[in-house]
Amino acid sequence: MTPLLNIMSALADPTRLRIVLLIRQLELSVSELVQILGQSQPRVSRHIRILSEAGIVERRREGAWVFLRPGALLADGTLEPLFAIPGTEDAKPVLRDLERLEAVRAARAEMADAYFASHAAEWDSLRSLHVAEAEVESAMAALLDKYGLGQVLDIGTGTGRMIELFAASAERFVALDNSVEMLRLARAKLAGLPDAVGVQAHTEIVLGDFNLLPFDDARFDTVLFHQVLHYAQTPDRAIAEAARVLRPGGRLLVVDFANHDVEELRSVHAHARLGFADEMMAAYFTASDLDLMTTQTLEGGKLAVKIWLGTRKAETPAQLNTPPKLRIIAS
Repeated sequence: MTPLLNIMSALADPTRLRIVLLIRQLELSVSELVQILGQSQPRVSRHIRILSEAGIVERRREGAWVFLRPGALLADGTLEPLFAIPGTEDAKPVLRDLERLEAVRAARAEMADAYFASHAAEWDSLRSLHVAEAEVESAMAALLDKYGLGQVLDIGTGTGRMIELFAASAERFVALDNSVEMLRLARAKLAGLPDAVGVQAHTEIVLGDFNLLPFDDARFDTVLFHQVLHYAQTPDRAIAEAARVLRPGGRLLVVDFANHDVEELRSVHAHARLGFADEMMAAYFTASDLDLMTTQTLEGGKLAVKIWLGTRKAETPAQLNTPPKLRIIAS
């Protein structure tokens, strides 16, 4: 009875109900909730703590920010009947909240537009060096469609383009980046999707490092590195981490440049690696117990784009009987 009483107590407050209704629409920071609700931050934080302790919402720190998303009780639909908006005078505060929520969504989109505008020349110069992104994305989709997505991890999500392409088709989609600014752009992209509420229900945006992924072993069916691995000082370590979180039979898809000599990408765009040779990528895969299944080359411009698809080998009886290594997961 105690968990049920905690849930009922947590929801027995109009402000807490408003918070739940809002984060069911869009993952929000505490400051955004303060803006929408028109209440003080200490008061809003107290309501959030009560909802969090009851398992109704989840809190996640991202740099100096704290974001709220639906907890397990909301994600599985158990409490769904409680959140129908009544067509009465009682609905006015909620409808006003939803109007303010649209203002938050618009502000995010405006921030993203400003960022893209300020970096347009830089990105256009890079794009001019290789085949059109539409062709790369089409090739990725064709490979992934053969196997299905399942639970997906997008490592180095950046502005969230992979969310836009694949989140709706995934069972669950986790987008990870080590840049708070990039995650805000990804969150803005998620909010602007046609079915933002539906996609958000199974999409999670996470701050983290590809050298030490904050996930348990064998959690994902598909892991993506889309134009990310060239930033890694130790790409073999990044691939080993990706392999660790893949389930046996799961797929790793790496999209990056073939070996090249465009030094500007190192000096101006901070690339740690000037592309990868097939032999090098095959060695990374083998060292991480991945079978390299497909290698594809997309020519166009100075840079050739490569796609490498590998699968995680099934665990052997010896591996199954080996005690798990102690691993500290970053909080």
